Amino acid sequence: MIELKLSNYHQNAKILNNELVIGDHLCGFDKELNSEVLTSVVDRAKKQNIKNIYTGYVFSDELKKIYNFQNLKYREVLVGGDGWKGMCEYRIHPHINYQNFVCSFNGSHHVSRQLLSSILNNQGYFNPDYSSKNFAYDNNWITSHLDNLDLTDTEIQLYSKFFVNDDEFNNSVYSFGHIRFDHKNNIYNLENKLTQSFVHIVSETMATSYYPFVTEKFLYSIVTRGLFLAYAQPTWHRHIEKYYGFKLYDKIFDYEFDGIQNPVKRLIRLIEIVSKFSTLSVDDWRDLYHIEQDNIEYNYDHYFSGRYKEHLAQFE
Repeated sequence: MIELKLSNYHQNAKILNNELVIGDHLCGFDKELNSEVLTSVVDRAKKQNIKNIYTGYVFSDELKKIYNFQNLKYREVLVGGDGWKGMCEYRIHPHINYQNFVCSFNGSHHVSRQLLSSILNNQGYFNPDYSSKNFAYDNNWITSHLDNLDLTDTEIQLYSKFFVNDDEFNNSVYSFGHIRFDHKNNIYNLENKLTQSFVHIVSETMATSYYPFVTEKFLYSIVTRGLFLAYAQPTWHRHIEKYYGFKLYDKIFDYEFDGIQNPVKRLIRLIEIVSKFSTLSVDDWRDLYHIEQDNIEYNYDHYFSGRYKEHLAQFE
């Protein structure tokens, strides 16, 4: 399996002007920040005396030291579907009009999206009018995922209770006309679901990886002036704050979950944090939204002005 992945990545890599360009998530990182794909790509670059490697990641100095390659550089266009650019065309969104608690959009069937959609439904937060699940699975499949995510037998027995659902939910596909990577059109399918929901739980790419990979998915909330939290890799929220310059909504949300390394424990803690808002009234949700209004407007302007690019440039 790894050999196939490595082969695919090398086939997709391009060398231009003594620079190697490679997109997508590189199959992620384990908890020691090892990536067989990145290791192979760096080895290739060293053998061919390639000066720079461009990816869709913003790599920390620590990770550059681990791979002994300082010129690991970020290129926005390498994030799937060039969503960052596509979103710039979307300027007018519906008014914020809360009618729903959580929305979450789960496209491909990656394990982290199966876990997220499962726990949302288990806890009563998956409203098919506002959340999508473009795949089917069964409870045994979910349990097998838990077996592979560095949990003890006791933890698996405990945590599995949060992910079990009936066959009707597991076997059903809930979709809103999702077209992969077509972000400039998908936003119009989702704009009302976003502006009518108190919080968007972003289903980030490969949340079971251990190094932040920031795609366009949270921008759906940025451009519609909404509140969001992400099920993503550990420290993902700190990452978008440090490297991209976006502000967190920490007046109302507790980001303690962001530092939890294990993907299952991080997800459960995220849902625990969100759940305390579930019984509030629509008026309460509006009040909380206004508490974060300044940061919401800041993030909106930060994206559309392109200032996030200037912020990123500090780390090149």
